[in-house]
Amino acid sequence: MVTLQILGRSFTFQTDSGEPDANIVAERFQKAVQEIQSQFDQKSVHVDRETVLILTGLNIASENFKCEKRYRQLLRQITEKSTVVLKQLEMGNN
Repeated sequence: MVTLQILGRSFTFQTDSGEPDANIVAERFQKAVQEIQSQFDQKSVHVDRETVLILTGLNIASENFKCEKRYRQLLRQITEKSTVVLKQLEMGNN
């Protein structure tokens, strides 16, 4: 179980990936929340906790989408190159 403090509240969660990984995820989330919060602090604008958390979630979802898109592109490139190499190997064996 991992407990983290976000915007003055404690959150405890359980994970299947193990405590070290969960701590890294929690630290990254806290950093993302702080980045969003600092954007508003610099503008002297007050936003409620819910807004900060929703914006944090949207930023994380956006980054996740970009990573998935890059992963699919990389997988497609690897598959294409592997197909070419496999064909060349098969031609060499004939």
